[in-house]
Amino acid sequence: MLEDYVDQEIFALRVISTYVTFYRAKIPASYWKEIVVGLPKKQSIVIKRWPKENNRRNSSLNLAEPSGRKTVITDLIKIRQYLLKG
Repeated sequence: MLEDYVDQEIFALRVISTYVTFYRAKIPASYWKEIVVGLPKKQSIVIKRWPKENNRRNSSLNLAEPSGRKTVITDLIKIRQYLLKG
């Protein structure tokens, strides 16, 4: 049923050129319930970014670098394992 809202966790991956950034958001059921009737006034969500810094060249993982590729693959494996546990 549409009235059965559940907490959700969303992972996203952004790639610009050779730079990769990961995002994660935990969205409570109360947020989904409130957004159905319009923009939420009481509930909010936090989208976490990794790496945290905001300067693309210094904070994103660079696929052109071996260490960047290794980190991206390692993190994708960790996300997969985390999701399979749930």
